[in-house]
Amino acid sequence: MKFSERRQEEAGIDLTPFIDVVFMLLLFFVVSTTLFKGVNQLKVNLPEVHSKALEKNGSYLEIGIDENGQYFLDGKLVGPHYKRLKNILAEKQREDKLLPLVIVGDKAAPHQAVVSALEVAAELGVTELQIIAKHEVHPQDNG
Repeated sequence: MKFSERRQEEAGIDLTPFIDVVFMLLLFFVVSTTLFKGVNQLKVNLPEVHSKALEKNGSYLEIGIDENGQYFLDGKLVGPHYKRLKNILAEKQREDKLLPLVIVGDKAAPHQAVVSALEVAAELGVTELQIIAKHEVHPQDNG
């Protein structure tokens, strides 16, 4: 009686699932990097405030920023240079370190001017900061 020889299958690793996973990762990274390229090119309209800001009782320092990037501290013109703003604000803070700071920026103010004002506040160690926006009441609002 003749028995048929059984062939032993070679032991090996199936690479098909590995190739599928690598392909999916590659696809994910390609798609995600193309999505992030457009972020810097977007024209953005800054958000509007739909709820009223909390009103504070007491005094505070107010940094105003007009459409030309000029800084105002408590209504007095400081100029377009944030270093001058920092010096004057530091002087005011020597009198009262815990005085809250409010930034009021024009809708058309350069974003860099607002960022610079926030940076000045951080460098001086301001602990209370608020950015004021115009509250617009829409007809459907009840408040």
